[in-house]
Amino acid sequence: MKIGPIDTVTILTHDLSKSAAMYISAFGWQVKSPEYLLSADDASRWQATNLIGARVLEVCGINGGVRFIESKVYENPMPLRTFGWSALEICVDDVHKYVAQAVEAGFAVLNEAVPLSGTAKPLPLIAAQLAGINGEVVYITQILSEVPNFELPDVSKESGSIFICVLGASDLEKSREVLESNFEVRRASDREVAIRVINRVYEKPLDTLHRLSSVQLAGRNAIEIDQLPIEGRQRKKLFGNLPPGISVVTVRGEVSEVTIITLPDNALLEVMPY
Repeated sequence: MKIGPIDTVTILTHDLSKSAAMYISAFGWQVKSPEYLLSADDASRWQATNLIGARVLEVCGINGGVRFIESKVYENPMPLRTFGWSALEICVDDVHKYVAQAVEAGFAVLNEAVPLSGTAKPLPLIAAQLAGINGEVVYITQILSEVPNFELPDVSKESGSIFICVLGASDLEKSREVLESNFEVRRASDREVAIRVINRVYEKPLDTLHRLSSVQLAGRNAIEIDQLPIEGRQRKKLFGNLPPGISVVTVRGEVSEVTIITLPDNALLEVMPY
């Protein structure tokens, strides 16, 4: 079964309007549809029946968007400190411009824009990492040219689009095995690299290596799996609710009806028909 591209990233929030306004201001996104109340069908599919009737607001770019669900009964996770879906990655044509816009909109810089490291030399990517107000992390990435073994968007046409979601794993291989055994995804990378933002968050030397693996999705999108340090913690999930921070990643796929896969660390992957 093929999956991709990424359609929607679902995030719990204490402040619906502020969260949406930040993404609109930072990335030039738009409101996808008027605010609505979460249906019983959606909440039940996610085993989050306590969220039935919660206020929902969706915002989107050229490709992909974010669904904010308002809830008052949870604590925000610390960015990158807990296992599960940790980040969404947005491709842009000018990383410094978008970082400035994001900071003005209310995002906090976790790591400034720097070239990303490959196994032997820097990749043609410049990325910064920022924290939102809901415990989520946003990677802002400028793609300078084709990246070996990856199929990535053309930022001249899709600037401001979601193209990667990042899973912070307690066990990288177990998480990847679920993806590779259930879907037609291609392993695009598996390497140890100094992930500066993780080293900053965990107060480690900046050259500390962490294992990273990516799987290529259809639609020039990907899922990145980061092996988080042993100091990471399981995210606290309340009964009948979604995990806080990034709760669900929804992708398009070759299915006849909506399908839910639960990855390790309680990360929900939802597949919707093309």
